[in-house]
Order: sequence, then C-alpha cells, then structure tokens
Amino acid sequence: MRVLASPSVAAVPFDYLAHLVTVPVTVGGSVESRFVLDSGIGLTLLSASLADAVGCAPTGATFSGRRMSGQEVAVSLAAPVELAFGGLERTDDRVGIFDTSGFPADFAGIGGFLSLAFFDETPFTVDYPNGVVVLETSETLAERASVGRTIDVAVERDGPSVTFHLPLTLPDGQSVDVEVDMGSGALILDEGLAPELGVELDDPRVRRVDGIDETGHAYTRSFTTLAGPIHPTGAPELAQTDPDVMFQRIIYDGLVGDDFLRRFAVTWDVGGGRMIFAV
Repeated sequence: MRVLASPSVAAVPFDYLAHLVTVPVTVGGSVESRFVLDSGIGLTLLSASLADAVGCAPTGATFSGRRMSGQEVAVSLAAPVELAFGGLERTDDRVGIFDTSGFPADFAGIGGFLSLAFFDETPFTVDYPNGVVVLETSETLAERASVGRTIDVAVERDGPSVTFHLPLTLPDGQSVDVEVDMGSGALILDEGLAPELGVELDDPRVRRVDGIDETGHAYTRSFTTLAGPIHPTGAPELAQTDPDVMFQRIIYDGLVGDDFLRRFAVTWDVGGGRMIFAV
C-alpha cells in the first residue's frame, strides 16, 4: 500500500445504515461513493459496479476468508486503486471485488467496505457521541491515550485481511476471545457458551430464527438478553450491563460490535495493537 499524501487531522461526519457506520470515500481520484466502515470485514472491498466505473480490473488472483459460521468465501482481488477518506489518500493493492446483487435495497448507495487494513499506518477514532470519524496524528493519539482507557488487542493478519480480537469477560466471570466487529449489532456468542451462562436456548422466552444466509448456509440464531455485565477483561469501567445477545454456532467464542462500541469514542491503532476508549 503506497501513501500518496500525509494524512492531516480530519473529522469526517458519518451516517448510520441500520447499525453500520458509513463514510464518504473518493475512488479513483474522482468518483464519490459511500463505504461501510467495518472492522470485521478483514479486506477492503469494492462493489463490482464501482470497480467497473473506475476501471479497476480483477488481477486474476483471489483471497479466501471464512465467515463467522465457518464457510469459506472467496473474492477476486483487484488491481491497485486510489482510495481517499478525509485527509488520507492511498493507492491500495489489497482490495477485493464483491457482487452486491444479493444485498438489500438499502445498500444501493454503498460502493464498498473500508477495513482496518486501509488504516494500517493511520490510527483513527470513531467518535460515536459526536457522529464523526477522526484521523489521528501522533500528538492527538498520545493525548487520547493519556486520558482514555487503553485495551491491548490481538491484530489478526491473514494476507491482506486485518481484524482485531480482545478478551471479553462475561457475566459468569469467564474471559473469552471475541472479534471486535463494527459490522455486528448486538453481542454474538457461540451457542456452546449458553449453558455456562445459564441460558436455555429452548426456553420459549428465547426468540429463535432459522434461515439460510446469502452463501446458502443454514443457521439457527437465538436472541435473548444476557443478565449481568460484559467488559474487556481487566477493564470493568467499560462494562455494558444486560446486553442483547445472539447465540449461534460459530467458529469464534464471539463477536462484540456496535451495541457495545457506540457508547464511546473508540480509537483504533492497528500499528500499536490497541484500542483506546474515551471514558
């Protein structure tokens, strides 16, 4: 990834699409679009229609990743493309192309997904209370660290894909490994954890949904409220009490997303392997 211009401090307003944070991105130097800012997507993605519009052709190579339910998904990799967000401009050679034909109508204006890989060298803050995304300098990052709560994370790299994992303490006191996924709404936990947490998935008070996802994978999802607090392990001051939770058979212990994050201004520091929560 080549840096085209040094990032300046910028506060860019974001909009919500359901629980998804969306931001303005300029593609190919001139095409304005909106992208979902998604820490769980792994790989930055362009819609096939936007890739065509900016002349961004597939290279013939593919990248394969796994969804939380385990099935493998392959995307075509694209030729390097110029992406600009706020004061940050990059020619990114780690971009996939995806088909939006099966997406809901609400996604008609979405041109892609901006992943943590785009911010490999530039920490940023999603300031949920003020509705902006801020690109940080070394000085502003140090200031946030001095007044916020820093949580060390595991930066998971798989080729061009980047995601964050952290330990999360559940109401029964156990600490589990969760992906930090802005693309998720409520807390998601593997269904194998339900008995330990005192949740009976066949209880009539637990809402159950059976369905088939866009890859053809059949799933069962169970929705309820988890009694008690959850928090990053060692940081009880960040606790969320009685969170909504979805149980499903997944390959992770869990995913923590928008419901937890949106209570803070959250700084993502890929190079430093940390998150900073304004408290």
